[in-house]
Amino acid sequence: MRARTPRFRVRAARRMVQAVLVVLALVAVPDGAVHPAALSVIGLADAHAVDFDEGIVWFLVLGSDAREGEEVMEGRADAIELVGLDFGTGRAVAVAVPRDTWVDLPGHGFDRINAALPLDGPALVADAVESLVGIAPDYVITSGFDGFVSMVDSIGPVTVLSRHYFRSPVSPRGVRRGLNRMDGPEALAFARARVPLTGGDFDRASNHQELMKGILRSLRAGKDGEGFLERGSYAALRGLDTDLSPVELYRLAQAVTTFRLSRVTNCVLAASPGVENGASVVYVDPALARRVGDDIRGDARLDGGCG
Repeated sequence: MRARTPRFRVRAARRMVQAVLVVLALVAVPDGAVHPAALSVIGLADAHAVDFDEGIVWFLVLGSDAREGEEVMEGRADAIELVGLDFGTGRAVAVAVPRDTWVDLPGHGFDRINAALPLDGPALVADAVESLVGIAPDYVITSGFDGFVSMVDSIGPVTVLSRHYFRSPVSPRGVRRGLNRMDGPEALAFARARVPLTGGDFDRASNHQELMKGILRSLRAGKDGEGFLERGSYAALRGLDTDLSPVELYRLAQAVTTFRLSRVTNCVLAASPGVENGASVVYVDPALARRVGDDIRGDARLDGGCG
């Protein structure tokens, strides 16, 4: 048995690295400052019974705006994505909820949905999203972005589609319309950009989805390459906090890398502007949100749009 222990440890370490890298591909990067806490992955309700072999699994992906020196859960959830993966058909869907959506937070009254994270953690955000869309997430992934730049650099550069041209604080050429190859700092700046975009937070949420696709594309292309996992290990493993076992993470990793971008549909929930207590908010039509939930619930595919 002793002779086999080193080999087992190497395999386990490689599996953990791969799992974390793939989970990171799902994370929408928030608008904030670099923070040591990188990633939290928790299961809700009966999620631990899922084998990632067939059926639809729902992930709530949150990006915290926690500043340097703050815990990731202390920040507001400035990126909120409901992601459904159908492990039987290979389809995937992502629906972004605007961060300023005015909702009733159970036990706390009405507030912007992004305030739920510091008030009572990821589970409260999950409750609010379920009340809107009618879908209960199985897992919640919450991310700061300490280590994000080094993780992207270890697997990239990543190729990301941008629908807008805008200047970037870290790239002399800026971000052009169409495909852009981005290193870590450029990807982070792309994810944080809001003011230069005509649609503000709505366009930024769309950019988060394009960034997720770009990272997933790089992971699919490089996951079998020699040394690929080792190059990303340090960035991926820093700050991981999860109640999932290594086996569950590995099963998730193996399954997610089989998804093709051609089978991914996504959108941002439409909303109208308003003011509450002197602050700008947006209102999502409850009927629209439920229609979107009904559309994607059975097949993780968006047919009718989000507007």
